[in-house]
Amino acid sequence: MVRAPGSARWQRWFGWSVGLAVLLQLALFATATAPGLAGTADSGFYAHAAGTLRTAGLLLNPDGSAYRFWPPLYPLLLALGGGAGGLRLLHALALGLSLVVWSRHGRWVLPRAAAMVLPWVLALSTPWLVVSKFVWGEAVFLALFAGYAAALFQGLHTRRGRWWALATALAFVLPLHRTAGFFLLGGMALGLLGERRLLPPKQRLLLLAHFLVGLLGGLAWHAYALLLAAPSVYRLNRGWAQFFSSAADYGFVLSRWLLPVRAVWRPELPVVWSLALLVVLVWLRPAMPPAEGVAAAADANGDAAARAAASPWPQRYPRVLWVATAGFLLLLIIATTFTRSAAGLHDAERYASVLFGPVLLLALLRVARPAAGRAAAPWPRWLLLGLVGLWLAYAAGRAASNALTLRKLPVFAWPSAARAPN
Repeated sequence: MVRAPGSARWQRWFGWSVGLAVLLQLALFATATAPGLAGTADSGFYAHAAGTLRTAGLLLNPDGSAYRFWPPLYPLLLALGGGAGGLRLLHALALGLSLVVWSRHGRWVLPRAAAMVLPWVLALSTPWLVVSKFVWGEAVFLALFAGYAAALFQGLHTRRGRWWALATALAFVLPLHRTAGFFLLGGMALGLLGERRLLPPKQRLLLLAHFLVGLLGGLAWHAYALLLAAPSVYRLNRGWAQFFSSAADYGFVLSRWLLPVRAVWRPELPVVWSLALLVVLVWLRPAMPPAEGVAAAADANGDAAARAAASPWPQRYPRVLWVATAGFLLLLIIATTFTRSAAGLHDAERYASVLFGPVLLLALLRVARPAAGRAAAPWPRWLLLGLVGLWLAYAAGRAASNALTLRKLPVFAWPSAARAPN
């Protein structure tokens, strides 16, 4: 296990901070979902398939055809949950786990002050709150990817078999829950390929086996869904206009995560917001600090020097997350362009919600790492504290407003085949 930086007293304060952030997150979730969960057309397919699985042992669409447009894990969880109450509890648990795991990740790679901020940024996450309100698979997907990223980091850092086993199990599950799990695995593999010099030969073989096993379940499902259940749903008919439109949607979404950008500011200028996506990704890219910067950060973090001497991964793993983020977005845009995937601003924020944890971690790292050294920081520390305070205040206002707005949405009407006592 990676030891978190700082004294035991600081670690206790950090634990309390995470606990309070979880309570705040769950209070917002409870406010938004008190009348019940909301739904869309996708939700009806999930719920109906869960009902037919429970009653007939088959995953079926409402028209009686084989369920095949989405992977099977979420309907399976719906069937096991037994109804709306169980699903609401599952979403709350997934939110809490996502916050705790990404906060733990922040302890491994962020300077102390930034690590204290991360749980509160995550607790006030509007993208997480929105996807948890609906009968969608994203809420659980958040927790699965958070656990996968943390387990893979631990496997690389400690080289212990139990972490590799957990990471491989979660890699196997990701594409069985959301098709975008393939994109996350591809992005992580590409990121590790860029750090291959840090991997001894045996670990390279282990990683190859890890990713091959992780793909097996998802590939088997898609072989069934695309070849056996019905004809392929893939088509090549949207072209470059859709590519740039989708890139603009994701550029706007990531900009709104980092700045107080209003939805009405999304003009019909795909090139502008496509460039915004590129600018944000370039800004988020973690730079390896020089030797003196590493030493200074180690002094600021207590025992960080010992950790850095024992393993390079606390310094290098954020680069893997950055490559995974960029690769995931590129593959999503390609999928939106060339397949039946839905497109538009709301779908973009839904699909990108799984990246909120790593993106905010990278943003805090980008801002805080220079300030952790003894050399003069690009920004005065008092100014950084003020900006972070304003950022949190804006996030709090937005999250509270959205929780009240989400509370007013119509409650999802469960299909008769899926109903179970709450």
